[in-house]
Amino acid sequence: MTTTDTGATAESMRLHRLMMGYLSSKALFAAIRLGVFDALRAGPATAEEVASKIGLPERSARVLLLAVEGEQLVTRTGDKYGNAPIAETYLTSGGPRYLGPLATHQESHFAKLMELETALRDDAPVQLEAQYTGEFQGGPQAWARRWAEVFRSSSQLVAEDLATQAALTGRHRLVDLGCASAGYSIAFAKHYPDLAVTAVDQPAVAEVAAEFVTEAGMSERIEVRGADIFAETFPDCDVVLLSHVIQGFSRERARNLLSHVHSWMPAGGRLIIHSHLPEQASQPFPYQFGLILLLNNNQGGEPHSQATTEGWLREVGFTDVTVARVSPISAALAATK
Repeated sequence: MTTTDTGATAESMRLHRLMMGYLSSKALFAAIRLGVFDALRAGPATAEEVASKIGLPERSARVLLLAVEGEQLVTRTGDKYGNAPIAETYLTSGGPRYLGPLATHQESHFAKLMELETALRDDAPVQLEAQYTGEFQGGPQAWARRWAEVFRSSSQLVAEDLATQAALTGRHRLVDLGCASAGYSIAFAKHYPDLAVTAVDQPAVAEVAAEFVTEAGMSERIEVRGADIFAETFPDCDVVLLSHVIQGFSRERARNLLSHVHSWMPAGGRLIIHSHLPEQASQPFPYQFGLILLLNNNQGGEPHSQATTEGWLREVGFTDVTVARVSPISAALAATK
């Protein structure tokens, strides 16, 4: 006679957590948008006091505070709630490490995720409203600003680590192709005082990136240029950075971009490709990132594997290809011409 374990197991609880994961995300997004963490920045407060500050009914405030308490984003002593250190650092607006723009961007995917099966069957993005396509053009300035702000928020998670790991002492000029917010350009310029930097993106995005460079006080070190990275050349640069760029394009276009870069790089030049590489990841996101690309990207983008990317690099003429983990969700491939 055999028995069947019908109780909760580690496996079933893991699946339960996966199925309920949307509640964690939406609770976080709502708490940011409604100002819960900002309301607690001044100090501990009761649910009633938080409700009054953010304009919610008291029951709604209690429910939301309980939800983010479950994720250890707020703490509770008696009837008073306070920000956990992680919330104080990353979830209160105005701080240098605020992740609000990244959260807002991720929340915007929810409506499209309702159509994920359609996107998978059609192998095409979901079009719910007018949006920037990613093609080389002026592009809507409002969209470009949002794009750059999202990347400014996300780049600060790992930009300093990537700059440190790159070991560019003795190099002269870096070009950051597809720079978005220029967050990586700023990190590299700060880490290497003798390194000149050119940050390049489509004109609408470059305009916003230039503002961020000025805010960082780096205008004399970083030149921001609007240009087509598939056509423009930068032969005076001995380091090329492609951070979260090639995954936005189809396999053919990604390889073509690497070939184009190789064609104008000086001998001995160094290429750094920073990306979500599942093979190097210790968290699920790099495995799942392709779903976001499928829903939104009309350039055929997908997470290109380490083996595929290494193969392209060697095919177009690069040598000394290496890989190193930068963070739990990203890694850098480096190669020499």
